[in-house]
Amino acid sequence: MIRKYTILLKLTFKSLNWFEVSLLCAILALSVASFVLKGNFADANAWIAAVAAILGVFCVVLGAKGSMANWIFGTVEAFLHIYICFVTHIYGDFLQRLFYNLPMQFVGWKQWGKRKRHDNSGTIHTRYMTWPQRLLTALAVAVGTLLLGVFLLYFGPWLVDAIQQILPDVKFKTLKADYDSAMQLWLDSFTTVMAIVTMYVSVKAFVEQWYMWLLINVAYIAMWLMSDSVFSFMTVAKYCVYLVNSFYGIYQWSKLAKD
Repeated sequence: MIRKYTILLKLTFKSLNWFEVSLLCAILALSVASFVLKGNFADANAWIAAVAAILGVFCVVLGAKGSMANWIFGTVEAFLHIYICFVTHIYGDFLQRLFYNLPMQFVGWKQWGKRKRHDNSGTIHTRYMTWPQRLLTALAVAVGTLLLGVFLLYFGPWLVDAIQQILPDVKFKTLKADYDSAMQLWLDSFTTVMAIVTMYVSVKAFVEQWYMWLLINVAYIAMWLMSDSVFSFMTVAKYCVYLVNSFYGIYQWSKLAKD
């Protein structure tokens, strides 16, 4: 089993083209720069976070390539991210990663394995959604965004206050007591719901996932541009590179769907 994964990784790295290498280097440079600027060299958790970020980069770019290897990097990154969220008390993201993102890595590996090409490229046959599937997906995102947005607007502050009265250290990625603007709240709701739905679409090997990631990245860029956080610059820069990768994913997966 380990030998099979090793062969897949070797084939994947040998097949990388100049653009993919450039994109990997760009995102890696941003991740390393962000890590270095924080200066937490003696913090073991900071190193774990850096490794998780690098693995996440490989997962994103290899996903755009349609490579089975992206699930290998995604699985290891998911475990590391779960640990990071737990020790930093970010329990909302911890629960989402543990009960959704991590299991979906194994589901994705199994589903993509059924669509694997037999040309030793390690890539898959992709496909397009039908129009009913596209409409159903759009409806799910719209309804989910509306429900989460209304919940955050009317019950979010109350729930945050109630939880922190009992557990002061608990933090949530999405759930906040307040937002810098109303638009941030709706963008947060949209990106959260869209990311969950898009993960499922990715597992099913639909080309449309990259259009969805494109929208998510644009929304994240807009959301962080509205923020005055010290992390805003590096976060916006990272998502700009992810945005470029989304266009590349559309291009690559469209080709894979025709072959």
